[in-house]
Amino acid sequence: MSQGDTGMRYPITLERLDDRTVMATCPTVPEIMTAGKDESDALDMALDAALTVFCAMMDDNEDIPLPSDIDPDAPFIELPPMAVVKLAIYQGMRDQGVSQLKMAARLHTDPKSVRRLLDLYHRSKWDHLEMALEALGYRAVVRVEPSPIYPGFFGGKVKERVVG
Repeated sequence: MSQGDTGMRYPITLERLDDRTVMATCPTVPEIMTAGKDESDALDMALDAALTVFCAMMDDNEDIPLPSDIDPDAPFIELPPMAVVKLAIYQGMRDQGVSQLKMAARLHTDPKSVRRLLDLYHRSKWDHLEMALEALGYRAVVRVEPSPIYPGFFGGKVKERVVG
C-alpha cells in the first residue's frame, strides 16, 4: 500500500480559476476535485477530499488507487500515517477476502470496533492498528524525517545520534 519510502503521495494539479480561487484535481484519483483561496488552501482541501473519496470507496467496497509517480517539483498531497495504515488494513482485508465480521473474530472484538478501526476520521490506537495488520500478515514500518514545513528542534539541522 505504500509508495516505496515516500508514504502515500498523490500528485495534484493546481489551476488558478480567478484571483480568489485555485482548483485542485488529482490525475490518479479523478474523484478528487476541490478548490481553495490559494495553492496552500487548495492542497489542504485536496487532502480532505482524498480522505472523503477513500471513505466512500471503502463504503462501496472498491479498491483504493495506488499513488502514481510524482515529479519532484510538482504539488502533491501526502496521506497521514494513520490513514495509510487504515487503508492498508482495508485493502489487505479486501485482497484476502476477509470480511469485517471475520476480522472481528481474528481480533477477538466486535464488528463495530473493526468499522471504527477502518474509519479514516477516527483516531484509533496504534496497538489496535498493529494487531489488525498482524492478523493480515503485515507489519507497520515507521520512518521519521525532517519536515519541510517545520524545521524542528534543531532549526532545520539534522543531528545524527549514534546508539550503542
